[in-house]
Amino acid sequence: MKVMKLVTIFLWIIVGFVVMLFVKSHYSPVSLPKIKLGIDVLEERGFDILQNKNIGILTNQAGVDSKGELTWSILKNTPGIHLKAIFAPVHGLEGKFMSLETFYNDEIDDIPVYSVFASNSRPKDEWLKGLDTVVVDLQGVGIRYYNYWAFMVYMMAACFENGIEVIVLDRPNPLGGHYIGGPIMDPENTSVWGPIAGLPLFHGLTIGELANYCKNLPGGIVAHKLTETGVPHLGLEVSPETLAEGKLTVIPMRDWKRNMLWQDTGLDWVGTSPYITNLQSVYEYAFTALSSFVSMSYYETCSFLKFEPSWETRRPWSIFSSRYVTATAIIRYFENEIPKKQKLGFSLSVTGKHHNSVEISVKDIRKVTPGLFGLEMLALSQKYARFYIDNQESIQLVASHMGDKELLNKLKKSERISVNYFRDKWANQALQFVEKVKPYLLYE
Repeated sequence: MKVMKLVTIFLWIIVGFVVMLFVKSHYSPVSLPKIKLGIDVLEERGFDILQNKNIGILTNQAGVDSKGELTWSILKNTPGIHLKAIFAPVHGLEGKFMSLETFYNDEIDDIPVYSVFASNSRPKDEWLKGLDTVVVDLQGVGIRYYNYWAFMVYMMAACFENGIEVIVLDRPNPLGGHYIGGPIMDPENTSVWGPIAGLPLFHGLTIGELANYCKNLPGGIVAHKLTETGVPHLGLEVSPETLAEGKLTVIPMRDWKRNMLWQDTGLDWVGTSPYITNLQSVYEYAFTALSSFVSMSYYETCSFLKFEPSWETRRPWSIFSSRYVTATAIIRYFENEIPKKQKLGFSLSVTGKHHNSVEISVKDIRKVTPGLFGLEMLALSQKYARFYIDNQESIQLVASHMGDKELLNKLKKSERISVNYFRDKWANQALQFVEKVKPYLLYE
């Protein structure tokens, strides 16, 4: 009898344990983000600084709060806020246009939507008429020529010149605050792809920190016109006096740390453009950033980067093939020349129908030296083929994206590139940049 009771008790304990596991797995509370975005913080404050104001907003489909609600929609439906204009950067308000596609001004719920792109990168004064404030909520990827932040700079210039306040709602840099390096933008190569001289390709700043930094540039802003890449971009010139007099407010995030990658934030990633749809594509895009210029067909969907048939496949930057370097040569270089420490950050494997492509898998972007893979691909292209740049359109394109005039001159003259030289040069420039931006950092 005692044995039967013990068996019964034991069985009930097992049943209870199974039920507990079931309940925990099916009814556990939804995990909350670890940080608060700028829009979340402003909402907690009751949108105090926007009350009874006529506002515009520069944003797109990735400008959302931590629950995924569009910022422009939140502002539109908040009592006391008068949303009068929406400004959309390259790719449009819904992020569906390709880089060189122009789109037309539109309206949504009787609110005008203006395209601040190409020759209208600096919004027209009449579009700003009657506004007290322009809010900026844009998500970047931590790469200089991924230029949503540049449209913020153009907007800041237009607003400051018209006496309009700019409020930037801060968002994370998905690469974290310590991923800094790659070529520095030289003054003569500034354009809408990188309007600020001295900025590294990987800058490690949030968009709010970038705004603070640009607002305090002692020499003002000079960005050159760019007309040879299919879509004309007008230049930009802003005096130090205009910057100093302009009114800028940044709403910082709460609990974001510089060592956080996006996956550490607890936030869902919202695709920022047609080929940056998920988090893995962000890291692969960063990894292959400089490699784009191994081919001069960059804007013909990058013939060297064989995009998969649809960006819905989620990894459009993972397949690399070059007309200059064989897959076998790339793998051999990876095995023999790349330090073991860096190999922990990514892996390469031969793929493709004819085994002429390399599949890239970024495991930990923090273990990869910024821009180094692209530099190595440029050097390999020179080793196996006489790679150089010989036409004006390609020269402007590479100059405006790469920024480093010394590297560009070597490519123009077909002079051999020293990977070690430019790696060390960029590392030293990155250290100088870190010191220069310290006064404008918002996070530890």
